[in-house]
Amino acid sequence: MKTLFFFFLSVFSFTVMSLESCPEDPEAEWHNCEGSYQYSSGETYSGEWQNNLFHGRGIFLYENGDRYVGNFEKDVPHGEGTYQYKNGDLYVGDWSQGKRHGRGSYAHSVGQWETDLYVGDFKEDKKNGFGIYTYTDGVRYVGEFKDDMKDGKGKYLFLDGTTKQLKCSFDKCEEI
Repeated sequence: MKTLFFFFLSVFSFTVMSLESCPEDPEAEWHNCEGSYQYSSGETYSGEWQNNLFHGRGIFLYENGDRYVGNFEKDVPHGEGTYQYKNGDLYVGDWSQGKRHGRGSYAHSVGQWETDLYVGDFKEDKKNGFGIYTYTDGVRYVGEFKDDMKDGKGKYLFLDGTTKQLKCSFDKCEEI
């Protein structure tokens, strides 16, 4: 009985929260609806619309092969989302006004089968604040970042268990 109740509650919740389909006429106002639109460039947006703008959950396929899946506000990524780059890089995390901002993870391809990983704070589309950067060889930098560079106190953690305390400035680090 509990399973049946949960099923009906789930279906009812989904039905109540669903938006109407947007008008078929692209010249009509698309407001509080769900729909897809393909631009002449080939770029495509599918998702929620408000006042003819991307607003709510959606998917945007870029002309260059990149894609974003997540929340939009006034036509730009805002809130939680995932951006997959054509080259294989991947960002999963917070967005603010179209920029990576807040907590996130960024996997960066450095070779055909190799990827570095950063998990930490972003500000204005750059690594800023505390983070952990894991290199392809398994060595980790744990510490502070500013403007996409190691900056402030940090340390390297090596696979053999040893560590090296660091003071970094503009991505140049010295042992302390």
